[in-house]
Amino acid sequence: MKNPAMYSRETGNSILKSRAASVLKHAFLLLWCSTTFYPIIWVLLNAFRDNTQIYGKPFALPNPLISGNYPKAFKGIHLEITLANSLLYAALTVVLVIILSAMSAFYITKMAKKNTWLYSYFIIGIMIPVQAILIPIFITMRQFSLINTRTGLIIIYVATSLSFGIFILCGFMRKGLPDEILEAAVIDGCGPIDTFFRVAMPISQTGIVTVATFIFLGIWNEFLFALLMLANPLLRTLNLSVYMLRGQYSSDQGLMSAGITILIAPAILIYILFQEQVVKGLTAGAIKG
Repeated sequence: MKNPAMYSRETGNSILKSRAASVLKHAFLLLWCSTTFYPIIWVLLNAFRDNTQIYGKPFALPNPLISGNYPKAFKGIHLEITLANSLLYAALTVVLVIILSAMSAFYITKMAKKNTWLYSYFIIGIMIPVQAILIPIFITMRQFSLINTRTGLIIIYVATSLSFGIFILCGFMRKGLPDEILEAAVIDGCGPIDTFFRVAMPISQTGIVTVATFIFLGIWNEFLFALLMLANPLLRTLNLSVYMLRGQYSSDQGLMSAGITILIAPAILIYILFQEQVVKGLTAGAIKG
């Protein structure tokens, strides 16, 4: 038998190793958080400074405090118009992508299980960068007279977001939506459409919230298609309007920082509100079944 003193020594060493590992883990996480939050904090500070302070002492606190950047930014980006446009584009895209991707995922995972090519066909869209199809999309939109229209931009957003939505919801429905529940619904007299809306959609709520959050943030931050498709100032997104604050030969960095702060605030708020649902949605498909 081992000496009690030896047990005590081994237990003490184990506790020390556990505490050391915990300290290292928290130190690494603190360093990671610092590098992640620093750019946001730096932009917030720049929003209260002018070019002289930013270029002269880039890491100093605002001195004196410049409070006029935000009123100028509100006026320069036409906040009441561009904010409404961005919310409209994002909301409509989220609704359409959720409906189409949920229907597609339900069909692929529960009604056409042997047709794996269909799932592969949709997933290929994730691997194709949008820059590679930019010119064909522009030509197609021009042929249908959808350039500089809300409809054309929303169609592009939906088409480029569908693959991601189908990928996430297929993974969720494959393991998080038991076949027994669907069979019970059929026995109770539900057809495919009733089964989808009354059974599949409520059970897949966590996955749907995950897709909705990612799609909303993606569309809110989207810039390339908005720049390519929209020339009318009344149709511009908030992201594009912030970009337009720059000058041709020089830019007011404080003004642009204020605009960027206005732009990122809703995105951060949305993620904070739905982060728990996002994590649950990404892991639910892997642990259920």
